[in-house]
Amino acid sequence: MSPNTGVRKWQFYEEGVKLLNVGNINKGKLNLSATKIHLSEEEAYGKYSHFLVDDGDLLIACSGIVVSNFHHKITFARKEHLPLCMNTSTMRFKPLKENEIDLNYFRCFLQTNYFVSQLRKLITGSAQLNFGPSHIKKMFVCYPPLEEQKKIAEILDVADSIRQKDQQLVEHYDRLSQSLFLDMFGDPVTNPLKWNEELLDELCIKITDGTHHSPGLCEIGFPYVTAKHVKKNGLRFFDKPTYVAKSNHDEIYKRCAPEFGDILYIKDGATTGIACVNTFTEAISLLSSLALLKLNNDKVNNYFLCYWLNHNEIKNKLIHQYMSGAAIKRFTLNKIKSFKLIVPPIELQMMFSERIIEIEKQKELAQQSLKKSDELFNSLLQKAFKGELTAKINE
Repeated sequence: MSPNTGVRKWQFYEEGVKLLNVGNINKGKLNLSATKIHLSEEEAYGKYSHFLVDDGDLLIACSGIVVSNFHHKITFARKEHLPLCMNTSTMRFKPLKENEIDLNYFRCFLQTNYFVSQLRKLITGSAQLNFGPSHIKKMFVCYPPLEEQKKIAEILDVADSIRQKDQQLVEHYDRLSQSLFLDMFGDPVTNPLKWNEELLDELCIKITDGTHHSPGLCEIGFPYVTAKHVKKNGLRFFDKPTYVAKSNHDEIYKRCAPEFGDILYIKDGATTGIACVNTFTEAISLLSSLALLKLNNDKVNNYFLCYWLNHNEIKNKLIHQYMSGAAIKRFTLNKIKSFKLIVPPIELQMMFSERIIEIEKQKELAQQSLKKSDELFNSLLQKAFKGELTAKINE
């Protein structure tokens, strides 16, 4: 087990030996394509030679960690990644004794509830969670004989490959949506096709928000939609449903009167800038963190507008130009009204909308499959480290 080098900025070069950082490890893969920082060969093979990565080393990110997503920050170094030197926020593992621990088994162990519970107790930091070799050395690892470790790792690898294929399919549909938008409308920021541009206020019949008062929740009543329910891939209310009584709902409904097909847009909070279409056919209530956009359907299509608002480059542009506030960042209703967007012919928008809806249906099926394969992997993972999988292997 080795920590990072702690190399300083003045030691960085554009050529030499690449430096590994936390951003290079994502979704269980090592991606060095965006790495521009290097260490001189003289220092890499001299002063920092003990931090050089070898083929087969197990690498993890250990700074700025979201514990629940730590399993995405674990990977193996391969020959094609070398030469590579560890930098800030990374750690690598090598077995002390080859005949005692299998690194692939150990990689699985790092994803277990047992390891994560130990990690939660030992990590430091508030905004960013950090740990290092001193923390790892205090943790316990349980492991059966080497041959059983290898069998367990093989079973988990098969389950992991299934969920990775499902994840790749979800990402494929995301890329398909992006490609479709670019093919039909061009870059939404630079507007190379010179579409007309209009203010959002001119394209909406009404732009308002939900209640500014806490209505009090109840177990049965009218759906009370908040920012936690609005996702890029649609309204996800029944994952974490909340309700308000009829008396409170009636007061809220007078303010915004959400209808099927309206746009719900997060205007403040941690997930500001995400939009989705309201798919409730019955009456709902909204919190003030959500803006409600009622569209002029002769000019703009709801799915087209949603995709435009959720486009990463557009979102970054809007946040840079229109977001206000110091401690809490937010879009005011007046700022939202002043958003300027491209307005292609409505027939073209509707054609895009029809295709997007079909893509989203297929993506939803892929996400359901991913959820099942993820649950299968995690179930096998936890059983493996409770000895239940080992028991079945030995039967």
